[in-house]
Amino acid sequence: MELIEERTLLGIDVGGTKTAVVLGDEALNILARAEFPTEPELGFQSFIKRLSSEIIGLTGDLIPSRVGISVGGPMDCKTGTLFNPPHLRWGTVNIVQPLVERFGFSITIEHDGRAGALAEGILGAGRGFLNIVFLTLGTGLGAGIIINGNIYSGSTGLAGEVGHMRVAVDGPSLYGKNGSWESFCGGTGISLYAHYRFPERFKRGTTTQDISHLALKKDPNAITVLEESGAYFGKGLAVLLDILDPDRIILGNLAWRLPKIWLEAALKMAAEEALIGDEARNRVVITELKDRIGDYAALIVASGMGRRR
Repeated sequence: MELIEERTLLGIDVGGTKTAVVLGDEALNILARAEFPTEPELGFQSFIKRLSSEIIGLTGDLIPSRVGISVGGPMDCKTGTLFNPPHLRWGTVNIVQPLVERFGFSITIEHDGRAGALAEGILGAGRGFLNIVFLTLGTGLGAGIIINGNIYSGSTGLAGEVGHMRVAVDGPSLYGKNGSWESFCGGTGISLYAHYRFPERFKRGTTTQDISHLALKKDPNAITVLEESGAYFGKGLAVLLDILDPDRIILGNLAWRLPKIWLEAALKMAAEEALIGDEARNRVVITELKDRIGDYAALIVASGMGRRR
C-alpha cells in the first residue's frame, strides 16, 4: 500500500444505526464517502469485518496520513477501549487495535459528543462562542462540552455522559438505570418510553420514527409520548444551563427530525426550570450541520483540531 497525499484524512463515524467512512483533506473537504448499517446485534467482529471492507473499498491501495474515529461512550480515548456503550451493546472492546493490526493506521479516537461539539464549534452553530454544549441526540444521548474554547473530557475521559443522569424516580430502563435522561429522550429512549407509557398501545419494537409518523397524524397517544419525552428533555436542558451556563446548547439530529411538539415541550420546560428563564429559548439551538455532522466530526478528530483548541 502506498501513502495518499500527506494531508488526506480518513474519518470513521460509528453510530448505533449507521457507520460512515469519509475521505477528506485538511480543509475538511469531503472527497469520498461510504456508509453501511452498523447492525450492532451482529457482534463486534462482524462490525470490524464490514468496516474493514468499506475502508478498502474507499481507499483502495492507498493509506491516509491520519485516521479519526468518532463513537459514543463510555470509552477510554487513550487506549480506544469502549465500555459497553448502550447503543452498541458489544461489551468492553477495543475498536482501535484491530484496525491498527489490519491497516497500520495512526488512529485518534474521540467521543462522538465531543467530536460533534468541535464540528459545530468550527463549522456550525457554535461558531464565535467559547462555551458550548453539543447533545448527540441520535440513537443515544451524549454530550460534548467546550469551555473557554477547550474540549472538556474530565479527569478520566468520562465527561459528557449526560444520558446516564437520572431525571425521574422511575421510568424505562437503559444501561442499568431506570429513569435516566437517555431512556426518555434518545432515539432508543423515546421508543422505550412509548412502551413504558402505553404498553398495550406501543409494543416493544415500535420505533421513534413510527411514533413520529403517528403524531403527525394526530394520534393522541403518540402526541402524549412526544410531549412528555420533550418535557423530560427540557428538565435535563435546564440542569445543563444552570450548571455550565453555556453560550449555546446545540441539539443533534432528533431535534429537527421529530415533530415540533417535542422541541416545543422541551423549550417550555427548560424556560420554566432554568435560572435564566425565557433566555433558555435563545441559548438552545438546532445543529447547523444536520446529517453532515458525523462526517465532519470524524474528519476533525483525524485532523487533530480538537487537540489544538
